[in-house]
Amino acid sequence: MIQTLIEIDAKRSADVPEKLDREPKLSLWSRLRKIDWRLNIKNFFSRETVVEMQKDGRVLLSLLSFLGLVIVFLLDFVWKIVTSPFFIKRLVTGKASVWQTKFGKVIEGFIDLLETRDGVKRSFLIGLAFRNMKVKKMRSVVTIGGVSLGIAAIVFLVSLGYGIQKLVVSRVAKLDDLRVADVLLGKSNILKLNDSAMQALSVMTGVEKVLPVVSLVGKVDYKNSVSEVVTYGVTGDYLKMINAILLKGEYFQTDKLSFLPAPQVAGATTDWVIEGASYNSKLGEIKFNILEGSWLRVRSEPGLRGEILGYTKRFENGYHGDEYWGGEYTDKEGRGSQGKDYRGKTLGKWVKAVFPVYEKKDGDYQPIMDGTVPDWREGYIAEIDLAVESTENLKVDGQVLGESTSSGELVAATSAGTIVIPGKADEATITATVVGKDAYGVEWVQIVDGEEQKREAIVLLFPTNAKKLAVVNKAFLDATGIDIDKAVGETFSTSVLVSNILKTDLERPARSDSVQYKIVGVIDGGSSPVMYVPFEDVRGLGISNYSQAKIVASKADVLGGVRKQVDALGYKTSSVADTVAQIDKMFVTVRLLLASFGFVALAVASLGMFNTMTVSLLERTHEVGVMKAMGMRSSEVRELFLAESMAMGILGGVFGVSAGMLAGSILGLILSVFSLSHGVGWVTVSFTPWPFALFVLVLSFTVGVLTGIYPARRATTISALDALRYE
Repeated sequence: MIQTLIEIDAKRSADVPEKLDREPKLSLWSRLRKIDWRLNIKNFFSRETVVEMQKDGRVLLSLLSFLGLVIVFLLDFVWKIVTSPFFIKRLVTGKASVWQTKFGKVIEGFIDLLETRDGVKRSFLIGLAFRNMKVKKMRSVVTIGGVSLGIAAIVFLVSLGYGIQKLVVSRVAKLDDLRVADVLLGKSNILKLNDSAMQALSVMTGVEKVLPVVSLVGKVDYKNSVSEVVTYGVTGDYLKMINAILLKGEYFQTDKLSFLPAPQVAGATTDWVIEGASYNSKLGEIKFNILEGSWLRVRSEPGLRGEILGYTKRFENGYHGDEYWGGEYTDKEGRGSQGKDYRGKTLGKWVKAVFPVYEKKDGDYQPIMDGTVPDWREGYIAEIDLAVESTENLKVDGQVLGESTSSGELVAATSAGTIVIPGKADEATITATVVGKDAYGVEWVQIVDGEEQKREAIVLLFPTNAKKLAVVNKAFLDATGIDIDKAVGETFSTSVLVSNILKTDLERPARSDSVQYKIVGVIDGGSSPVMYVPFEDVRGLGISNYSQAKIVASKADVLGGVRKQVDALGYKTSSVADTVAQIDKMFVTVRLLLASFGFVALAVASLGMFNTMTVSLLERTHEVGVMKAMGMRSSEVRELFLAESMAMGILGGVFGVSAGMLAGSILGLILSVFSLSHGVGWVTVSFTPWPFALFVLVLSFTVGVLTGIYPARRATTISALDALRYE
């Protein structure tokens, strides 16, 4: 086909006058524009081109049929070798060989249909080649053995490289790890890993799930022994993804995240949603005040549709009122979208009380007068810029919060008031007040020295519905002195330090209250004491930013695309897949180096096969002359020698691949015996991928064909008369 196109182009070029040769050289684009594409396409589908394509097709089919015949004869040859022992031969007595069976005849008939030339059947030529190999058994065995040795060396060494690579990768990462990436902030001071970021990551193409992680510094108190540990707030899915070895117990089965997967209203942050709310239903009584400098609208009902009765501001003595569910509104703390009714409608928190009302005139606020005195009206205000105080006792699980001061040994947190506690000093007078409650329901306790009021401490309370379960590592048990056999079910006191980076409404880091946690599982790994607690527990402290996140792709193949999307947002990603890629890159070089040693052996074997075929030609020169004198064509003589070299190449490949895989398995067995004796476990150091095995078989066949081409071509040039005179 290609030859035909070249000839057509040559004919067209011959009709061009010679003066065109003297024209200046044109650019590629100009030459392409000058081509008559219609004529070329017409010539491509011309009868002449079709005839050439048919010839090329017949040549290809002829080669495939010849290869098929050689393979069928090889199967027959192997069958006879396998059934040659006496006890096996008796089992197959009376049965014909593979070639003589009906199946063999069908194959032969099918191949005969592919052959279009007359003359000696190829099956006869191939059979003659195999007969000659049987006559020279020792030489054939040595030649095939040499090829097998070279192929076996390649397979063994390269399979060793694949096996060690697979072993190293399995130690570094498991299959699921290759579809997981860590999302980090890097050096950016602008980006945040919060609910909005989690939602943006979760909707990316190829992302299966996003698992946020909160890292905290924790203090553990167990039997009067205090230790500092690293505390991670994670989900149950996270523990499964890190592939830790579970020594005792089980993982906690909580996957609750405190952020909503649904899209957020611009400018609003809905961090916690309370189900079952109802419009205009009372939540409870509260004491509150408005922040200094803020003016809030007073409405006739709890919703933005309510009539504006006026504006109100901070009152020196604070307000007493009731908290209600009302209409949704936008605020920074998320109180305006903190509830949902039975229909799924979003509700917000409102406060009903009696307020002094003002009207706004020319940018200034003037009191509304009721006669000669300012007017006070009952209405609703949204919970925006409010400091909410609680009159409830702050005891949690029977424990009282405390903080050391310079004036006394212990400062207790109770309801707002003043108490006296004896200590190292003569007397300690303090005031402990709940000064606020954030969008997560977390109460802030302000503890002030009653005399000096110089030191203050903010204590965050764990939510009452916290799971209080922990999965710890062995280093944690070593640090606390807990026996691993008795660890599951053991309890300890712990508190965590929350930074103002994780909880943005803090002016400085704060510590949580000390609560009792129960150990439910023990894992191996890590030299530092670590404990994992449910994500919802630490999120219940009011944390809005996360330390990092794990992003899980749907498939390992799409992880690279997912990471590009994450990097485009400005975040940094890291994955064990990077380490695996470096390992793979290193082992490619190792495999090439190992294969080069095997190719040396194969090259030596190829020279041996070439020598065998050349000697065979010299020995059969007289035979070739007789066959030519009887009318055999030169092409048929060539196929006779090619069949012999192809058979040797294929047999060498099959035996070589089998021997190489067997050698690798034996080596793995020996190493496994040693590793099992040392308690390491079974190791597999050899692995042969089937594409590589197929490639080696094709390589062996190609070597056989290449080494047989020269002797085959030389046989076609032998004169029949000269060959008959040759002895």
